[in-house]
Amino acid sequence: MTAVTISPSSSPSIQPRLELGGGSSSITPLATAGRIPQRDVSLAQNASSSHWRPDASILLVGIRGTGKTSLAILAATALDFRLVDADQNFHKVAGMSRSAYASRYGFDSYRKQELALMQSLLQDNPSRSIIVCGPGSAEGTQQELLHELKNAHPIIYVMRDPEEIDRYLQTNEPQKISRISQLITPSYRALSNFEFYNLSEPLAHQTRDPNSGLTPPSRPALVLKDVEHDFLHLIHTIRGEQSLPSVLQARHSLTFLSPEAKPFSYALVVPFGCVPNIASRLGLTDLVVDAIELVVDLGQLSPINQSFDHAAATLLTQHYYILRRNVRLPIIIHLHASIVQQAATRPDSDWLKYRDIMLHALRLGPEYMSLDLNCPPSIAQVILSQNVGTKVIGHYYDQNPEAAAWDSLHRRQLLETAESWGCDITRICQPATSRADNFDVRRFAYEASQSKNTTRPLICYNVGRMGRASCYINSVLTPVTHELITEVTSPFGDALLTVQAAQSTLYASFTLDPLFFGIYGSAVASALSPPMHNAAFKFCRMPHCYEIFESSTLRELESIAQNENFGGASISAPFKQEIISVLDYVSLEAQAIGAVNTLIPLRSRRLESLVERNRAGPVVALYGDNTDWIGIHTCIRQNLSPINAVKSRTVALVIGAGGMAHAAVYAAIRLGVHTIFVHNRTLENGEKLVHRFNGKSFSIQNIDLSHPSPSASPQLWPVSQSQACKTKPAIVRIIPSRDSPWPAGFDPPTIIVSCIARTGQGGQSPADNSLPRAWLASETGGVVIELAYNPIETPLVQQIRSLSRGDWISVHGLQVLPEQGIAQFELFTGRKAPENLMRAQVADYVKNLGKA
Repeated sequence: MTAVTISPSSSPSIQPRLELGGGSSSITPLATAGRIPQRDVSLAQNASSSHWRPDASILLVGIRGTGKTSLAILAATALDFRLVDADQNFHKVAGMSRSAYASRYGFDSYRKQELALMQSLLQDNPSRSIIVCGPGSAEGTQQELLHELKNAHPIIYVMRDPEEIDRYLQTNEPQKISRISQLITPSYRALSNFEFYNLSEPLAHQTRDPNSGLTPPSRPALVLKDVEHDFLHLIHTIRGEQSLPSVLQARHSLTFLSPEAKPFSYALVVPFGCVPNIASRLGLTDLVVDAIELVVDLGQLSPINQSFDHAAATLLTQHYYILRRNVRLPIIIHLHASIVQQAATRPDSDWLKYRDIMLHALRLGPEYMSLDLNCPPSIAQVILSQNVGTKVIGHYYDQNPEAAAWDSLHRRQLLETAESWGCDITRICQPATSRADNFDVRRFAYEASQSKNTTRPLICYNVGRMGRASCYINSVLTPVTHELITEVTSPFGDALLTVQAAQSTLYASFTLDPLFFGIYGSAVASALSPPMHNAAFKFCRMPHCYEIFESSTLRELESIAQNENFGGASISAPFKQEIISVLDYVSLEAQAIGAVNTLIPLRSRRLESLVERNRAGPVVALYGDNTDWIGIHTCIRQNLSPINAVKSRTVALVIGAGGMAHAAVYAAIRLGVHTIFVHNRTLENGEKLVHRFNGKSFSIQNIDLSHPSPSASPQLWPVSQSQACKTKPAIVRIIPSRDSPWPAGFDPPTIIVSCIARTGQGGQSPADNSLPRAWLASETGGVVIELAYNPIETPLVQQIRSLSRGDWISVHGLQVLPEQGIAQFELFTGRKAPENLMRAQVADYVKNLGKA
């Protein structure tokens, strides 16, 4: 394992080591084993009605070696919170370590001192702090103190595999650590309201597609990148939208839509018992789904006694985070029907068991969770009262439906029940008893959509082989399977469709239409976009095609864009600025950058028609967006090490002043960088770029395209003050010459983007774009994005790779290209892109260049 030293800018006096083990207490958990509380702690008692302020301090608890300090540094840096470590606070106040104090004054005196210092620490840091609690937090009075605090503060119980804890602590007693963890877990759960399982990472960080050929397989600087992603995901879930504002995200217009608001969204059904065996393979596979549905079976959680105890709860936590680590998609936690069936026959005991599982699931912070509509209202109320940010799917499965059950009054009453409980989505399903049930369910869905009493998205379908005809036409989070799952399990058999089968049926039934797309520019004959997009269409079973439209003027685009089967176009040089004059709508991002690289036809003048993709018809308006900045933003975010996470003093450097330089500056602003320097050979053009962005705020709207909006004026993206948020003004300055020293008073850059075209004119070799050594003086390295790729090995890329330190990471232009193409594909189709496949198409080009 590796250790990296970080000193958060918000707490310069605290310099803990950022390591997978974390924690610096000199009193080991082994020393306190005899004093662990032995009282019975029910899982239901772990719930609390939490209503904390957005800036409430977050507390981390857990035994030593779980990585609390590492996680605290990651969270404090991301949120710009203070880092407060109880161990360091004890040493600072008492003048000695915990073990030294206990040895000198006795354990009882040590406990009194620890409690007093913890009370003082919590009183002094009620807000904007990440607090790492000491080893006594699960004992006696201190436990009671934290238990009271969890109504006003998120308290996260951090767990880790005992063998990994042992490896870090070097105790050679993994079984003893496991036993202590099992004994103390009930106490930690009782005083916390969330939990996180800290999965270890190998020393050599590897990309999610190791065969892509685009990224070096070993990047030690990124070793904590997955941990950072997992933990910050939980933090942002706990704190809500205000914690990760849209200004910091690389989102195009359609990514603001939740899965339930997208037409024909899909959820991959993953049985709980399969997770350890297939999670890593799922992470390397193009699933092209919108969510993962984790189906929890009590028999797999606790096969011996069929009870939900703390061991079963820990197994659920572990499997959830294994799945979360490998598949970066929203997760739905759903309890298998067998649990509900047991509860129906023995309501007193099994509905309480159901309640305990659901309450524990909420501690993990999933995006979605199903709540059975058979559940007694009193149990449902307890569960719903503990929900912080999870969307609830009111679920009903009719195992033995009567004839014409979809036409019954009971089905309509289920919709009312889900509405009255406050469920976000309603899901009703049953086995198909005849093919007529497939017509009945569609009629039920239509009537529900027309009812004034139904406002929630509705999922309804029949299950079983005969019910598949109702599944492909269901529009919201249709359950699907994948060959990786059918290889290892058979409970669902061939009753579920794959995404590809569902999509091909939609086109074969004329529900969706084949369209043509293309790239439009003056020199696009050898563009890489056609093979990339056509391969993606084929993979998703979409009968679309992507062509090349080469022209020296913009005039020919008009006839192309008015074709009823036109689906969209990638706009290339030199038309990215000129095309804005012919558009009806321009996204706020494209307006800020001053360029459009993605053209979308609208079949209605209302903006919500942007959601209706894959439909032919007369084109009545044109919409322009920009995904160039998304490609740059994504590559920076993926390759910026946790130690260089964006902070208030982070500095970016952009080389060039053309269209891509504009996108690069905007990407840096959206990453939260407050200081950006620009260097360009022609000073006048560089100053124009600086003038466009320096001190400016840019609006980003979390627009809800799922609801009707009034028609907007041409060239205008409607922004209401209640919905809009803005970037913070950035300082953007010019560096006039390569001979200029790095500006005094500013840190060296940790983000560098070179936007200089590498294609020489008249056979001339392009200028050397390597940088002065003084501009690469960052002690923690950084990331360098080289947008040029002809050749791939530019002088700048060679310079970065020649540096003796391994903390500088270079990314070439053919790694950026598929990232912006992935965003374009999703804008074109409204579907998740097969990311690995699209990257592999570009990787094949790279390999062929090498052979040539």
